[in-house]
Amino acid sequence: MRLPVTTRRCAYLLVIVLACAFLVAPRDPAHAGPADLCAKPLAAVASLKARVDAHNARPHHFELPRQQAAYAAYNAEAHRLNLEKTRVLKRLENCVEAMKTLEDTAAGSPPLTAPRSRTLRNIKDAADQVPANWRRPPRPSQKEYWRVPAELRPLYEVLRGVSPPTSFRIRNVPLRGQMRPPVNSPDPAYPGAKIARRANNASDVSPDHIIPLAEVMQMPGFLKLRPENMYQVANARVNLQWLSSRANDAKSSRSVAGMSGVDPNWQRSQIQLEAQVRRELRKAIDTLLKSQK
Repeated sequence: MRLPVTTRRCAYLLVIVLACAFLVAPRDPAHAGPADLCAKPLAAVASLKARVDAHNARPHHFELPRQQAAYAAYNAEAHRLNLEKTRVLKRLENCVEAMKTLEDTAAGSPPLTAPRSRTLRNIKDAADQVPANWRRPPRPSQKEYWRVPAELRPLYEVLRGVSPPTSFRIRNVPLRGQMRPPVNSPDPAYPGAKIARRANNASDVSPDHIIPLAEVMQMPGFLKLRPENMYQVANARVNLQWLSSRANDAKSSRSVAGMSGVDPNWQRSQIQLEAQVRRELRKAIDTLLKSQK
């Protein structure tokens, strides 16, 4: 009479696979915004968990050598599921990491929000119009304006229509840790100037893209992002700050290095901020691309 194979090794494999159920969301993706900001990586984890549950529900005690083939097949599947677990959890982790960077949680910025399905369709349709062989033009000098190539114009118009969010333009929300500057407060961009008042009595300030949207769209990898990730990068809270409308108009789609008549200390600090945010955006794009693989 053959004795059943010891279950110790088999149970060990199961424990590894079962760990997937406890690692569905590393450090709760809600910290980076709503869970649906990482909907596709989360769906991949949910799909894997269903297959893990099905695997674990099957009989897993085998009599050897009579059931050697079934034993080997069961453990081979466990091995494949564990490898897939590593991949899907890493993709989810990358997505969460990128969203945390974009949301600028540490500065208390408003949380990222999921785009409407219609907006996603518009982004996808516009992105599909970009020729596959399109190549980025040479980068303009620091004092020159970023131009939108004709091939990117449809996509730019869609993203510009939703970035920054319309509600930010009228609400008192914190951007990079600063609330909307009130009327008659000092304008840091211009020595001795004050924030003006609009006809509706609101302060004459605007949410400014620290790195112009035209530059963001031409960053390496941006056009390879999924529509939902393009939307989040375009609306990155880390890339928004309050500027007086006067300063915002003067800056337009270039670096503050090209502005004249502004406070030199403010200009220097803004150039440093641009460099920092540019690095953060590029890293977030790279990380999001990894989450899409």
